[in-house]
Amino acid sequence: MWALRCFLIPYRGQAILGALFKFVEVICELILPSLMAVIVDSGVKNHDAALVRRYGLLMIGIAILGFSSALVCQYFAARAAQGYGTDLRTGLFERITQLSYHQQDEFGAATLTTRLTNDVNQMQLWVAMSIRQVSRAPFMIIGSLLMTFILDWHLALILLVATPILGFVVYWLTTRMSPLYRRYQAQLDHLSAVVKENLSGVRVIRAFAKTDVETEKFNQANDAQTQTGLKIGRLSALYNPLTATVVNMMVIFILWIGGGRVNTGSLDQGTVLAFINYVNMILAAVLMLSNLVILLTKAMASSARVKEVLTTEPEIESVTQTPVTLTTNEKVNVQFDQVSYYAASTEEQRGQAILDDLNLTINAGEIIGIIGGTGAGKSTLIDLLPRFIEPTTGTIQLFQQDIAKMPISQLRQLISIVPQQIELFSGTIASNLRFGNPDATEDELWAALNVAQATEFVQQTDGQLQARVERGGRNFSGGQRQRIAIARALVKQAPLLLLDDATSALDYLTEAHFRHALAQQPWLQNTLIISQRIGTVMHADRVIVLRNGRIVGFDTHDELLKNNQFYQQLVASQLDQDQAGDQQ
Repeated sequence: MWALRCFLIPYRGQAILGALFKFVEVICELILPSLMAVIVDSGVKNHDAALVRRYGLLMIGIAILGFSSALVCQYFAARAAQGYGTDLRTGLFERITQLSYHQQDEFGAATLTTRLTNDVNQMQLWVAMSIRQVSRAPFMIIGSLLMTFILDWHLALILLVATPILGFVVYWLTTRMSPLYRRYQAQLDHLSAVVKENLSGVRVIRAFAKTDVETEKFNQANDAQTQTGLKIGRLSALYNPLTATVVNMMVIFILWIGGGRVNTGSLDQGTVLAFINYVNMILAAVLMLSNLVILLTKAMASSARVKEVLTTEPEIESVTQTPVTLTTNEKVNVQFDQVSYYAASTEEQRGQAILDDLNLTINAGEIIGIIGGTGAGKSTLIDLLPRFIEPTTGTIQLFQQDIAKMPISQLRQLISIVPQQIELFSGTIASNLRFGNPDATEDELWAALNVAQATEFVQQTDGQLQARVERGGRNFSGGQRQRIAIARALVKQAPLLLLDDATSALDYLTEAHFRHALAQQPWLQNTLIISQRIGTVMHADRVIVLRNGRIVGFDTHDELLKNNQFYQQLVASQLDQDQAGDQQ
């Protein structure tokens, strides 16, 4: 919690004012029993109605002041807590978006979601309660003890002895609950991951009749969390009985000893009544403190998880924020120089290279096809260009500049990408298309849709550009989602376009029309097309053939078909042998 105090600094004024007004409220509450003792001992006992009225009005005024102070404290506490939670959630989200794919996968989507929501909520609640109650409970306990010493130090010794016992009860329970809360949060992450996996894979689960198996997996995760929650509940249930027992024993001793002294005339009845009130105040403060300890335990567990994300340094960062000068009128646009990529980042952990010693040059205006078997490294190759991942060795140049020395924001403005897994965002078709270019006009949107061969179905959709897109684009077919994603990339009008198997859901005729329209775009300098279809890459200017992470061919389709045995096998696996011969 202390490590994340920087998010509370902008709201320290509200926090301090909230604590000060809470202190005023506590003082008001502490004065009331003493005034009541005066009324009983001097007013009621002596039948002094004027004193009763005078002190009664004073108590009403103090009560109103205490109530007003509580309201002001609540206001400042809410402002500080909400601001803290908002800033912390924003900072956490920004850090998550800065993490590389590898780092996000290490954490997992389920735990990142839980940390961003549940954990931040726990910390926000703790800030609010700490301002409202952490300042109240110690003031109330210490103040009640002081007031009892002022009234009668003999009876006050009973409270002085019993208070450490209450503290020990709270400490004993807290030390046993803290590890349980940490375990509970970890089990919540696991349960979230199981639910997310089942929801995303529900069709596969039903297709393989594995509903019972997955239900059992969910039940196991749910039962484990339930058992931990029950253990926490059992320990929490001990707070009130144990603390109430100690406090009630104090009341018994006070009544026993105080009653005897009242009979002997050495103690007034109002003082005993005030003592009982102060004991109840201490009980309420201790119970409040015990609840705060529970909240603190949860918040500390949550803060450790949030801090873990915030202190994780992004693997990929800009070395400078100053834009570099690009040379876009040269012959060479993209150049790989001895580029290798390993799944692990350290020399000792390296296994088989995903990409190994790539050397290639892409000239201005070229359309490059990329083909290879499953796991050949095709998607990894294009992920290197926008620095989604970093090469283990070697350098990559884009428009005569080393991409590692460019600001990431500038680099990614130069690139449009249509990923293999299409993801549309909830909103409208227009809002999705403007994702990379918020200032795009409707004419530019329709032009991009026309190139992507999406105009017809968008015009037939109710609302057209303003048609609703549900989360993930689930209200559109696979081919429609793919074409909207292609149009989204085209609206950005970046000079380098990366298509990662982006036409797999299109029929051959639609794909041919798309390729023809794409070639007419004047702003487009290079297109890299990953595809499993020979019919897609054969129309490219040159084709990169990947096998086991290495380039085994880089030439035109015709030359590769003549001279590259592996490419011939790929062609033969998809085209009739006679058609392959005609291509030669």
